[in-house]
Amino acid sequence: MKFPKVLGTNKKIKLENGKVTSVTLLNNGATTPPFKETMDEVNDFLSTYGAFHRGAGPYAEITYQKVCQSVKDIGEFLGIRKDQSLLFTHNTSSAINLFARMLNLQKEDVVLTSDIEHTSNNLPWSYNTKAKVIYIKSFIDGGLDYGDLEKQVLRYKSKIRLVTITGASNMSGYIPDLKKISKIIKFTTAFLFVDGAQLAPHQEIDMKKQKIDALAFSAHKLYAPFGIGVLAVPTQLLKQVPVDPGGGSVDMISENSIVWAPDNAKHQTGTWNVTGIVATAKSCTLLKEAGWDNIISHEIKLTKYALDKLQKINKLKLFVEPKLFLDQNRIGAIVFSLKGYHHALLSSVLENEYGIETRAGTICNHKLVRRWFNISNKEQKIIDKKIEQGDRLASYGVVRLSIGIHNTKSDIDRLVMALVNISKRGHELRYRANKKEEAYDVK
Repeated sequence: MKFPKVLGTNKKIKLENGKVTSVTLLNNGATTPPFKETMDEVNDFLSTYGAFHRGAGPYAEITYQKVCQSVKDIGEFLGIRKDQSLLFTHNTSSAINLFARMLNLQKEDVVLTSDIEHTSNNLPWSYNTKAKVIYIKSFIDGGLDYGDLEKQVLRYKSKIRLVTITGASNMSGYIPDLKKISKIIKFTTAFLFVDGAQLAPHQEIDMKKQKIDALAFSAHKLYAPFGIGVLAVPTQLLKQVPVDPGGGSVDMISENSIVWAPDNAKHQTGTWNVTGIVATAKSCTLLKEAGWDNIISHEIKLTKYALDKLQKINKLKLFVEPKLFLDQNRIGAIVFSLKGYHHALLSSVLENEYGIETRAGTICNHKLVRRWFNISNKEQKIIDKKIEQGDRLASYGVVRLSIGIHNTKSDIDRLVMALVNISKRGHELRYRANKKEEAYDVK
């Protein structure tokens, strides 16, 4: 099975303990390195880069045509409907904030979300809208409580303007059943919005078939780390005055009037990140060419292999039952802790002594991690105070490995070997706490 080549998998570096090794990339849920072919595409594009919407000339025309085709390719990757359009932002977080402001929700409106959401699909609804935000319950394994969703839909009915849900959990790997959610809310007039940041790299998205009204994802999680986010929205939303007006959003300003640019342009203000758009489109195309069945099969097998190995390690705790990854539809995001180790210290040891990239902390999913550690309100207040005073290491947390298309069994073997060594013999180097950065640095 041949997948697109990812840069950085064979590069040798010298670790803090003096060893020279290649880096094991197991932090794909945070960001992915680029596909080689995506980088080639970008370099070729930049050789004829011109002003997009900001001038005329041979390079400007080449750039215009390339970007138009790239936008079309991204739309096809998402399976958008004819009545949906794309906007481009910095990342998923900025895309969701933009969408929240575009909806212009009022106090009488209700937003249904869940308590398994990434912070980026949590805070915008409380801080960028006036709406009442209701959190659908979840189970301790990170799975959504559909019974509670049905209960809240019946309770709020016509007041519901939006149901916003993660496409795949960055913490537990859980993938909600979007078709089931669509059926539950079909008697409302609510939009279904999906935070697709973790879903887009791992499984096919078809907004038309899945009845998704709006969706956002980040290219830096899709092997195209060029600082861009994608927001797909109903085209009807573009008829309003832009919430972020600026260069390109108007055709004419006179003393007493403004002539806004066409709907498909007035919300995309300023100079576009055309390099990011081209890179994103190429990565989208490469994933489709690799075949979703092949990608899913590869990642499921690797996730199972990892879980089989990890659950045998002494002192290591898995926070989601391994069998759930086989019984349910989940991506390869596996969280764990090792007895006797602060999560940040364990991640630092893996980095500095073994060259393994992971992620440590609450990882933007504070509610679920708090439940895993059974933190009381009293304990939480003490932790909050310590963090406010600058001790970010006071937080509870986990270590996460997240699997990508480029990972192999040898990557998992290296991680398992490292964890076994740490479990048996501890760490080799000396570390000091860096409370401000929630990290442990080598002394």
